[in-house]
Amino acid sequence: MKIVKTFETAEIPNPHFISVRALLASESAQSEHLALDAGQVQKKHVAHTNVYLYVLNGSGTLETDQETTALSADMLVELPPETPHRLINNSQSQLRLLNIKAPRPTKSTQIVQES
Repeated sequence: MKIVKTFETAEIPNPHFISVRALLASESAQSEHLALDAGQVQKKHVAHTNVYLYVLNGSGTLETDQETTALSADMLVELPPETPHRLINNSQSQLRLLNIKAPRPTKSTQIVQES
């Protein structure tokens, strides 16, 4: 058995300037804890695998090229590979999520240039 304590794990620098902490990196999946403070916005990006976002607490918005979805606690959103998306915390409190990628990506996430 392996136990990972989220807030004892170092933050990973990222182009979004949000809190990201790696929880799992196995051959079959990758999982991270994401935290966006009030007003924080991710850059639009794509992952080259399935992405599952589970909202732990808080509220915000998920934008894709196709739709905008209001996020709230205890919600799971599945995004297919190559879906341009970004998280927006338009609330007054922190938004915390689990970001699960399966299978584990073989290519890095790419920022999408907006026109």
